Amino acid sequence: MKDLKSQKIDSKGFTLVEIIVTIIAAGILGAIFVQLMGTALNSSWNAVEIVRDESGSEGTMEEIIADYVAAINSDPTGALANIQSKITNKDYGDNTTWTYIEFDASGAEIDRGASPTDNLKVVLQASGQVVPAIAGRYPMTIILTNSRRNTGDQVVVY
Repeated sequence: MKDLKSQKIDSKGFTLVEIIVTIIAAGILGAIFVQLMGTALNSSWNAVEIVRDESGSEGTMEEIIADYVAAINSDPTGALANIQSKITNKDYGDNTTWTYIEFDASGAEIDRGASPTDNLKVVLQASGQVVPAIAGRYPMTIILTNSRRNTGDQVVVY
């Protein structure tokens, strides 16, 4: 009879110590991963809201431009007043403001407030933006004029 101690036993699989060490290492790595990625995962919805707000604002700005083109094609002298009254009546939402402006000889903007001039500055703030400069997001601005470049300019269909 052979001695049991002299027999070589082939062991297959993992030992209990190896399994416990692997579980502990995985737990530590998991905790580090959650700590590093937790903030990004929790605020990932923010990017979706930014895109939604910006696309909604762009749609509103396109509507303002379309209304302006229609107004200047039908009545060039009242086009700015038409847009200004629509903004005042909140036809484009609560985040749209206007002011009449002029430019001095150096090109600097002069705010004329409600005193009608040939230029209407329209500012549209995306609804989710409380502070305009957060993360590079700024309000959209357009300057509309009360006249065409040439009186013989072709009517534009927008």
